[in-house]
Parts: sequence; structure tokens; C-alpha cells
Amino acid sequence: MTTYYRGARIFNDGNLLENFALAVENGKTTRILPQGDIPEQAACKVLAGGILTPGFVETQANGGGGVLVNDGCDAAGLKQVLAAHRRFGTVAMLPTFITDSKEKYHAAIETIARGVRDGIAGLIGGHFEGPFLNPEKKGTHNPRYIRKPDEEDFACYERNARYLRHSILSLAPECVPAGTIARIKPCIGQIHMAHSMASHEDLQRAYGEGLTGITHLYNAMRPMQGRDPGPIGSAAELGLTCGIIADGIHSHPFSLANAYRSIGANRLMLVTDSMHTIGAPEISEFMLMGVKVFVKSDRLINEFGSLAGAHIDQLHCVKNAVRFMHADIRDALKMAVSTPARYIGRADLAHIVKRDVKDILWLDDALDLGSWR
Repeated sequence: MTTYYRGARIFNDGNLLENFALAVENGKTTRILPQGDIPEQAACKVLAGGILTPGFVETQANGGGGVLVNDGCDAAGLKQVLAAHRRFGTVAMLPTFITDSKEKYHAAIETIARGVRDGIAGLIGGHFEGPFLNPEKKGTHNPRYIRKPDEEDFACYERNARYLRHSILSLAPECVPAGTIARIKPCIGQIHMAHSMASHEDLQRAYGEGLTGITHLYNAMRPMQGRDPGPIGSAAELGLTCGIIADGIHSHPFSLANAYRSIGANRLMLVTDSMHTIGAPEISEFMLMGVKVFVKSDRLINEFGSLAGAHIDQLHCVKNAVRFMHADIRDALKMAVSTPARYIGRADLAHIVKRDVKDILWLDDALDLGSWR
């Protein structure tokens, strides 16, 4: 039996539709149609406004539900991370493994590839941030493990390439040998600049090899200047896709608004860059790289008073895109759904039709998650 859901706007592949209905049959969305085309006598549920949208697509999260990907990169740990973020609307994710030992790095690649192969719900690939970074912009990455790629790394990518095609690898292009990006590209389709002192000329060379994006725009990179646009200006000019942490802390609200104006919703992806504290309210403090970190409201602060990671979920990033970037809700949802989905080669995740109903969200007029079935 088909049930028709109407009364809400419908977000589908970047478009926000008015006066349409969503048809659901046997737990699957089957089509969208004008409300006037709903068959007479059909089962119909009227929603109290709001928006029906595919769930969010997250391309950078370091953990959730009490599990850091680096410390719990097995099937059970990945499932726990995914489940924690699902509570806040994220239905597809690239769990992020940051700089670590070569053994753990290769094991994480193998584990995530195996999870994709085995169909772990919501796991669409991995984001491998480091270890090929610039120590000058290391952030929380352990400098002990920052290095250059070698033949063992390339062999690991090649072994797992079939299941890494929707993944991201982040590196500092000025710190790797010429040809590195071009060699990785056939295995991992999206290569980002991250934790880098790359100049405009470095970015141009990397773009020529296949660089496609920037990880956490503004953070851990040189600033834009009149004589050197750096990564920020280069991203706008070269058409790179950029992840951006929309917490208003890692980047000032004015900077978030500037990125939206200069780069736009079709090339910005909202990311949380969150730690394991998301979905784990019982955690008030933890150790990171031997330093104590405290959860302070909407941020993580270490014992020295420095910012030590993000503490935000994707639903709040969407709200902040409206609040700080002054984006309309259609563009906010683009940055959380259709832009990342299309960027990583999973255009199906941008569509609301032919989806499990559990992967469809209803946001009320305050942009809070609500029950719709």
C-alpha cells in the first residue's frame, strides 16, 4: 500500500520543491509528485510544514559515540561512530583517520575498505587525513608520524582501490614528491590539500596533477594575501570543493559568510570534524596526544586553553549555515547533502526517491528533527 506525505517542502538533488508529495511503499520512497496528482481515496498523511530531505552526507568526522576512529577502527567501532551521527541526521559518512603509525594507517585503510565491501550501513568510504602533512601546520596531528609516501602506501591504495573510490585523501602538496597526487588518483578519487603551507603556485601544480579539494577551509593553512591568494583564493579561482567547519569557532562567522559568497553552495561541504564526544554526553574530559581535553559547551579546550577539536553535529552545522553564512535553507541543505554526495561520486545520496525511509529526514520549521511517519 502506498502512503503519500504532503504538507512539507521536499528537498531533492539541490532543489526545494513546493506543493509536492512523497510516495512511500514498503519502507521505500518511490516517487515525488504534485500534490494535485495524489490519487483519490489514497492513504495520505499531512505534515505540519517543514522539509522532507535526504539525510546528511558527512565527509569528515574523527569519531562519535565515544569512539575515536584512530582508536576504534574496526567494524564495531565504525558502526558506533555512524550510529552516533545518525541521531543528528547524518546517514552517510567518511569516517576520518588522522596521522598515525604506518601499521595503523594501512590497517585503517584495509578495515574501511572491507566495511564498504561488506555493506556496513552508512559507510561509503574513508577520509584519510595525513600522514603526508606539513609539520609547520600539524595542528593536533602527531609530528612523530608525519612522513612522505612510499611504495608500501601506494601498494595499500592499489589493493583496496575498488572500495576507496568514494573516499578522500588529504595531504600537503608542497611536502610530497611531484607525481604523488597523480599516482594516488586512480585509487582514491578525491585528493585534498590539508595542514599545509602551500602557496598559489603549489596549488596550481597540485591541481594539474588532480587535486580536487581543500580540507577544513581556513584552518591549518596560510592566509589569503594580496600577492599570494594561497589556498583560500586559489580554491575560489580553481573551482576546488572545500569542506568547512561551520561551528563559528574554527572560523569566524564573517569568514564563513565570505566563503559562502566567494565559493558558493555548489562547492562548499559542511563538515563537523567532530571528535568522539558527539553522541556521548557522558564524556566531559579525555586525553588526546598526552594532553587533557575538556568539553566546554560547544567546543573542546585543552588544559592549556587552546582549541582542541570540534564538538558539533551536522544538524547544527546546517543551522549555522543559515545563521552565520546567511544561506537560505536550500543552499544550507545543498552543502550538507547534494554537494558532498555528488562530489564523492554518490549522486544517489542527493535524491529522495528510491531510498529507505530511515534515511529521510523531516526538519520542522525551526530546523529541528521530527518524526514524520
